This record gives sequence, structure tokens and C-alpha cells, in this order.
Amino acid sequence: MKGIVVFGSISYDRTLHLPRLPAAGEGVMATAVTHSVGGKGANVAVAAARAGASVALVSAVGGDGERAMLELRSAGVDVSHVAVLPELATAEVVIHLAADQSEFGITVPGADRHVTLKAMDDAISTFSGGHIGYLDGMVNDGGYVIRAMSQRGAPLVVNPSPVHPDVAQWPMELATIIMLNSGEARTLTGHDDEHSQLDALHLRYPGPAIILTLGPRGAWWSHRGEKEFIPTVQVSAIDSTAAGDTFAGYFLAAIASGIGSVDALKLASRAAAICVTRHGSMHSIPLRAEVMRAG
Repeated sequence: MKGIVVFGSISYDRTLHLPRLPAAGEGVMATAVTHSVGGKGANVAVAAARAGASVALVSAVGGDGERAMLELRSAGVDVSHVAVLPELATAEVVIHLAADQSEFGITVPGADRHVTLKAMDDAISTFSGGHIGYLDGMVNDGGYVIRAMSQRGAPLVVNPSPVHPDVAQWPMELATIIMLNSGEARTLTGHDDEHSQLDALHLRYPGPAIILTLGPRGAWWSHRGEKEFIPTVQVSAIDSTAAGDTFAGYFLAAIASGIGSVDALKLASRAAAICVTRHGSMHSIPLRAEVMRAG
């Protein structure tokens, strides 16, 4: 099995449970507040580790990052390339989750946006030979990571989330796979229809395979003119916070073990289906044994 190296964010997540999302200018009283360690990179790394892969995370935490580091180590993630920057705070995400599962999140960037190029180079030199890379949109200098991994011929999955001006300029045509949801695809392409989004993404980024996720509907795999739709496993969802990250981590672990892309997506879909039946970020990510029993 190949290893996985994740370039991504680490955050402290605070979820406000609301009866409904407020309208502009309106206040709504929360029914509960939950706290967890999260961040797209951290969640993906933990999901891949729980799926049985060997995973290293390249990121940074602030002086308050001890709890995050402890949870990552406990989950089996190699944090030797996670910097501790005492002068900064760990990133924070405030998630507003309504009873009908509609939600929005506000990210306060922190130490994770201050990973040095040297730290990235060190990790790329260490892991590019026998690892699959994963990059999320919170990484500063993500374009540098894409070019460096490409120059070494190392496979790289890019998840351009959140889409911001820097991410829109990344040379994602050099990636192996681009994984994104329909909202992110809409931002990058200007199209609402999923088929138009896929066509526009292939035109803009010729070469990489595209994984387009559609939330509770499922996901598309599209590469070299061939498309396949993978439906979502239907469950009673209560919190979708880390579902996309669980999906990504299990997909990475599956392809690292030699499973074909479509079968890897089916496994990832089962893992994400378990995740949405639980509250929280990292704590909601299932173990491989749970996913295999569900299959």
C-alpha cells in the first residue's frame, strides 16, 4: 500500500445547533454548542488513517494546538511535519447547523495559512516517492505544492475548497485528480448543471480526472471521456460537517491500496453515509471495520 501525504488545514470547530438558519439581520437562539478538532486536512488525514492507510499531515497549529496534535496522534496520523507556531492561534471554524441539516460555516484562518515553503519542500522530498498527495484550498502557496509534486511525477488529488482568488489561479491541470462539490464547480465554471460543470472543468483543466460530489445525491467520476455516477447510500442524516472529508480520506486510502477509482468511490460513499449519522467533525469519522460491516 502506498502512503498518503495531506497538505491541509487544522482547526478548532465550534458548531452552533440552531432550530433554523437566521435571515439577514435576524438573531436565532442556539439549542446547543459542540466543540471538536477539525479542518479539512486534519479530517481527511484522520479518515484515511481510520481506513487503514499510513498518513502524514503537513500543516501548522498555533500555541494553543496541543489538543489538536494529541487527537491527530491518537488517530494514527504522522504529525512530524506539522509546525507549532507559538505566536499564532490555531485556525477556527464556526459552523451554523440548522435542524433541517442546512448549514454554513465561517473560517477564521490561523497558523495553517503560515506553512513555510521549506516545510513543504521537506515533506515533498520525504514523501513524493511512494505517496499519494492531497491538497486542500486552505493551504498557502498551494500552487507551489502542485508544481513540485508534478515535477516529481507524484500523484496528487486537489480539493479546491474553499474556492478563493488564489485557488482559482492554481495550475490544477497538473493534478492527477480534482475533487470538488457542485458549489465549488459553479464558482470555477459559472455553470449550474452538473454535466456542463464537468465539461467546463475538463476544458479548463485538461488531463486530470474529475470527481464531482453532489451531497446526498452521489458523485460523478469523469476521465478521458468516460463518466460514471456513484449514488449516495441513503441514511437519516443529522450532521454533514465532516462527510466530504470522510469521503476524500476513504477514497485516498482505497486507491493507495490498489482499489480502482470507481470502487474506491463506492467505499468512500459508505463511509460518508456513516459520518452524517453522527454529530461533530473528527469524532464522526468511522473506523474501517464499521464501514466494512455496513457494506
